[in-house]
Amino acid sequence: MKATALDKYTVRDVLEYRGHPQLHHSVDDASTIEDALALMDSHGIVSVPVFSSASESFIDIVSVYDIRDYITCAK
Repeated sequence: MKATALDKYTVRDVLEYRGHPQLHHSVDDASTIEDALALMDSHGIVSVPVFSSASESFIDIVSVYDIRDYITCAK
């Protein structure tokens, strides 16, 4: 598939192809890294949505790769 063919597809196409899984797992911004990794490990996932513990609104997504980079590169 040529890269130019990608402009014919949308993210919605991908979501519809793979199905619509329910959001069952998330962490809040006060969770420890250990808690987040344990959650991901126990459910066989590599990322989780993060919600604000104060406002209960979505902040971002954290992945095992983000955590790896933080641990190995943070000073």
